[in-house]
Amino acid sequence: MNISVVIIAKNEEEKIADCVISAKFAKEVIVVIDTESTDKTAEIAHSLGATVISNPWEGYGKQKNFGMRRASQNWILFLDADERVSTELQEAINSMLDNPEHGVYWVTIEDIFLGKRMKHLIGHNPRFVKKGAAQWSDKKVHEQMIYTGGTIAVYKDSISGELDLPIIHQSYATISDYVKKMHVYTTLDAQDMQKNNTHRSGRKVNRSFMLPYALAFRQAIKLLFYKKGILDGWPGITWSFLSAYYEFEMGQKYNAL
Repeated sequence: MNISVVIIAKNEEEKIADCVISAKFAKEVIVVIDTESTDKTAEIAHSLGATVISNPWEGYGKQKNFGMRRASQNWILFLDADERVSTELQEAINSMLDNPEHGVYWVTIEDIFLGKRMKHLIGHNPRFVKKGAAQWSDKKVHEQMIYTGGTIAVYKDSISGELDLPIIHQSYATISDYVKKMHVYTTLDAQDMQKNNTHRSGRKVNRSFMLPYALAFRQAIKLLFYKKGILDGWPGITWSFLSAYYEFEMGQKYNAL
C-alpha cells in the first residue's frame, strides 16, 4: 500500500516489534527515535525492515512533523510505539485510497487498560493525513492537527473525514504506570495552557482556587456518564477518576505558574 507509517518512540524495546509488524502493510515504515533512547528500540525496528531515524526530542508535535517530512509517500499514518493497526483499519485505508474525499482522516483509538479493551471510553484522533493538507501543532503533549491555513482540525468538522475503525492502544498495565507518566504530562499541559490561558479543549481559563476542582469535576462527569465509561466496569471507572485527577493536578500546576 503506497503510504508511509510514522512511529515515534523512546526506549520502547518491549513494544516496538508489535507496532512495526502491524504497520508492515504500508510501503514504508519510519521509526523516529528520540536521540536520548538507550535501549534496543532502534535495532529491533531496523531488523523488522523499518527505516530508523534519530532526532532530538522537542515534543510530540515536532517529532511527528519531522517524520512527515522524511516520509517518501504522499499519505501518512501516525502511530505511537504502544499502538497497533487493526486489520480492519488496514482494509478501510486501502479502500479509501481508491477515491479519497479528504486530506485528513480521523480514526478510532481503542485503549486496553488494566488488561481490558475499552468499548465505551474510546477516542478519535486525526491520524491519517495527506502531505500538504495539515501538520501537527508544536505542543509538547496533546498535540493537535492544524490544517494548511491555520485552522485546528475538529472531530466531525466539514473538512476532515473518518475511518471508523480502530488503532489499538496498549495502554497502561498498572495504575502506577499511569501516575508516573501523568506527573510529566500535567507539567507540560500546564505550561501549554499558560501560553494563552486556554485549556487544550479550546476553553479559556483563569487562575483561581476553584479551577482544579472544576476541571476535575467536568472530566469525571464527561467520562463516566457522557462517554459511558461506567459501562466499561472497574477499568473504565478507574480510568475516569484518574483522568479527573489529571485535570486537577494540571490545574494546580497552572495556578502555580
